[in-house]
Amino acid sequence: MPTATTMMATATVSTADKPFHKPSGKNSSTTEATLQSLYNRAARAFLHRDVAITFTLLSAAFALLPPPLAPSPDPLDVHRRKWDILRITLETTVFSSTPDLVDLPQPLRESLLLSPQSFISNLYARSLTLFTPSSLYRKPSSAFLPHQVVITLIASSIKVDCLNIGRDITEDWLSKRGQYEFIPSTGEPYHKVLELYCLHVLPRLGEWEYGKEFLSGENELSSDKRRELRSALEAQHTQALESTARETPKPEPPPSPIPIPPLRSLSPASSSSSLSTTSTRTAVPASPRPKLTRQQSTSSTSAVSDVTVTRSPRHRHNQSVPRERSSTSAVRISRLPPVDHNLATAQPPTSLALIRSYFNHLFHHNRIATLSVLFFLIPLLTLILRRRRRLETPADLVRRRLLEARGDSIVRRLWNELVRAVLDTVKMGGGGLV
Repeated sequence: MPTATTMMATATVSTADKPFHKPSGKNSSTTEATLQSLYNRAARAFLHRDVAITFTLLSAAFALLPPPLAPSPDPLDVHRRKWDILRITLETTVFSSTPDLVDLPQPLRESLLLSPQSFISNLYARSLTLFTPSSLYRKPSSAFLPHQVVITLIASSIKVDCLNIGRDITEDWLSKRGQYEFIPSTGEPYHKVLELYCLHVLPRLGEWEYGKEFLSGENELSSDKRRELRSALEAQHTQALESTARETPKPEPPPSPIPIPPLRSLSPASSSSSLSTTSTRTAVPASPRPKLTRQQSTSSTSAVSDVTVTRSPRHRHNQSVPRERSSTSAVRISRLPPVDHNLATAQPPTSLALIRSYFNHLFHHNRIATLSVLFFLIPLLTLILRRRRRLETPADLVRRRLLEARGDSIVRRLWNELVRAVLDTVKMGGGGLV
């Protein structure tokens, strides 16, 4: 009943009535010896990472290993399985590494251009064709695949990170196994495939719950092996959760705001005494410190006072009194103006405020300049502007004719303009424009 196939066997079955052509036992023994000799050399070359020699020996071996003729035991099944596992391992190693393309054979060089999904799919399809009997006019089936080849294909899909194809290969084999009794698919082979599927493929896909449900509904394994697989799966799941929690950075809490103590308001009466006790004491150097002129000190203080600080009458009095120096102490106590709560949030002084502070300083401390501006400069500018007007109102024309008729002098006209300018200034001051 068993049939042997060699490279010389080319007989095919066209109908079910025609018997199979069996090669002689002598040719089968010669083929097996040749394949064993080539396998030893190929395995040795693979261990020495000699890809070119390994691939050459693989090509020579598969020339002697056609698919089986019938779905029955074959003397070359063992060699077919070993050589296919070696070929899958070699191509996966080359695909997942960075080999030297100069010495790489052309078929292996072309496989590097494929995607991982296409690469594993090609390996799987080639194995199906190799083990499916050629006498069956049907699509190649995983029912003929040995479990060792299935395990090798799954390991290759894990190595190239193509787990979806590895899952499809496993589930396809589990659904079609057991159709032929001469192909082992129960007991230890089934346990090994199931272990790889539940502990390596599904966890890498994140299918933890599905793996637990699959083991809960499985009834072919013994209770001890089923419990062992489930315990190992739960241990991996717990370890994965701990690793994820350890690698996930914890969100840092926002920094707590530093409380800022509120500024205490000081009354004008107690400002000088309280601030003098808490003021910074600075040592007086041996050389005399340069004193600020009165003009510089008053201009700087007036610019600040217009923005945020309102000086009290007592402070003005203290500022006008010269400081007294103690002959027994070498330290100077600085007197600070009262602190305003709005000083920290005050806006910078505007241009209008600066101009007003300048004119206030100018008019308060220089009476001659004030009188000159009020009684000479403003009337003169007003007269010049009136003279340069292009159009005159009818009232101005009548007033000018009356003045000409009266024959007023230049002094009288200047006096009238001065009076009018003063009145205009007073009106503008009353309206808040000055």
